[in-house]
Amino acid sequence: MLKKVYALKNNTLCDDTQYLHYLSPTESGRMHDKKVADEYPLHLPAGSVLRQDLGLLGHRPPGVLVEMPHKKPPKGELTFSQKLYNQLLSPLRVVIEHVHSGIKRLRMVRDKLRVRGDWFRDTVMVVACGLHNLRVRSPHRAYLAHERANPAN
Repeated sequence: MLKKVYALKNNTLCDDTQYLHYLSPTESGRMHDKKVADEYPLHLPAGSVLRQDLGLLGHRPPGVLVEMPHKKPPKGELTFSQKLYNQLLSPLRVVIEHVHSGIKRLRMVRDKLRVRGDWFRDTVMVVACGLHNLRVRSPHRAYLAHERANPAN
């Protein structure tokens, strides 16, 4: 018999360098992604590009270009241009998945947290995001990436 695990949810905003700029407050896993985004709105500069997944379907901040993959219609297929667009967007969205896995390196975030206090859960997530940003901005990481790019040196 499996016990119920209370899922928690946060929305994040990162850039192409995997630096995390925004973390929404922690909400119950039952709350929909779009509702979390509507409850804690982001005020992005006009003309910026926001890449989001299908969980935020219908969420369009004003003055922002939204890039979102096309959803397959029920009992239908995507057109060739829609498939091509999804394939071109996929490597850009992988960066976001790398950020999420970087945050989850702190096992407290990934594993079942049995402490009941909401403030503690928020604090754990903030610490995990801070450690991720520290790792991303580390000069050692940049050095290793440079070494991998130029193996002849």
